[in-house]
Amino acid sequence: MSRLWQRWKALPLPWRKHQLAGVDLAGNRYWFFRPTANARPRRIMENNPEIPYSDIKIPPQWHQWLRYTRPDPPSLPELQYDVQRLEDLKHLVRAADERWAAKPSVLDKPRRGNQELAIGDGEMKGTVGQKGETGEGRGVDGVERQRAVEMKKREGGEKGKEDPWKIRQGKAGEDWKPEAWSPGRVQR
Repeated sequence: MSRLWQRWKALPLPWRKHQLAGVDLAGNRYWFFRPTANARPRRIMENNPEIPYSDIKIPPQWHQWLRYTRPDPPSLPELQYDVQRLEDLKHLVRAADERWAAKPSVLDKPRRGNQELAIGDGEMKGTVGQKGETGEGRGVDGVERQRAVEMKKREGGEKGKEDPWKIRQGKAGEDWKPEAWSPGRVQR
């Protein structure tokens, strides 16, 4: 019955002031009329009285028609297709988020188990072709010893240098006087 009523109201009869342009999926009606004979037709929306005023949402296609950016009013199949497209888009976004969450992040810390397996005990020393010679200082214990030696070298090399930020400087008005700048030796 409502489709019959909509078709009747959409007929361009000469005695009609308002002509029905269409209906959206929420039941809102869209009308157009000419205020004067020479003016461009006005487009208005009549909201569904069953829906609270705060919950009214106008579809983008009808917004375009109301603001004259779209010449023809949208059809019901077009509105239904757009709703289905949005549901499919939400499903695809959810699936993409799950795929991204499953992948390991670059910012995550690497697992130590993989590094220890790669080092192993008794790795071969020398070039390819030398068989049976186990490397000295290789393996897990050897790597730890090598790291300890490197740390001692760093600490020993830095003892001769004084950190300029650790030097206690008094207030400018006391015994402190600025020193002349002397560039350090360049290490090559």
